[in-house]
Amino acid sequence: MAKKAIEIIASEDTYKNLSTFENIDQLNETVRTYKEMFSSELNKTQIAVVDLLHRYSAKYKGVSFLTKNKIADLLGKSRRTIIRVCNHLEELGIIRQHEMKRSSDMQQTSNAIVIQPVDQPVENNHSIASDTQETVEMSHQEDNIFLKQLHNISTIRKEDTYEESYPSFIPNSFITRVKPLFPNVKEVYELYGKVRLAYLKSNLECPLEDLETLTITAISDAMSALKLRRIKKGYSYEALKAYLYGTAHRLFLEEKRRESVRKDPSLLVNFLKTRKSKLIQRLEELSVEW
Repeated sequence: MAKKAIEIIASEDTYKNLSTFENIDQLNETVRTYKEMFSSELNKTQIAVVDLLHRYSAKYKGVSFLTKNKIADLLGKSRRTIIRVCNHLEELGIIRQHEMKRSSDMQQTSNAIVIQPVDQPVENNHSIASDTQETVEMSHQEDNIFLKQLHNISTIRKEDTYEESYPSFIPNSFITRVKPLFPNVKEVYELYGKVRLAYLKSNLECPLEDLETLTITAISDAMSALKLRRIKKGYSYEALKAYLYGTAHRLFLEEKRRESVRKDPSLLVNFLKTRKSKLIQRLEELSVEW
């Protein structure tokens, strides 16, 4: 697949538009919230990258122009490690990476890495949690066995199943689908993060909130594949995340094609003409004289 053309031109106006905070205090509070929210998940290198992006995003609040090579040099890590870290931070919704091109020659320049606002602070509010976190009983014995197996592969820990309130931007239908097997709020957040990343990569114009049907289809397919042991990468929570991303990305790309056809119906006509032409050409190649 050909690489998509870079559309964002690096300029002062662009940087101002990408800036997500009104002042430094908001930026500081957001970074502090993320570090507390993911304190048990982010390793030292990932936290160091967050801190570095934070320090180098003061001019346009939240926007950093450090190259991957520069970050690697400053932290004494390899460029490949920094790329993996940035991709992981983007999956969690902490940052978003924008490819940029120079206005002078329209060639690619360093990416803009933008720290994202916190969608919804996660609070341990038991009065709210009592309404949103209900115990879902498994009616079939095979489901109970499946839960025990998940415990054995360390995807659900007993101490992580305490009552928590889920971020409001995650659809209730998604939470209901995931919660019986993965009740911890961070696991639900990570799984929805995979859906969100797939949506961002598909460049759909339709808001993610309006694509709830596709979101539920993706997580339902992924959960079923895990339960039936049909995921090639294995029977684990990490394998589920990778499978969910691939499934969601495929569904969103299909919706993107439909979206493009709705905007320009001639695309479908041209596509059908091309397919017909290739079919006729193939038949002619296979034909023989009698």
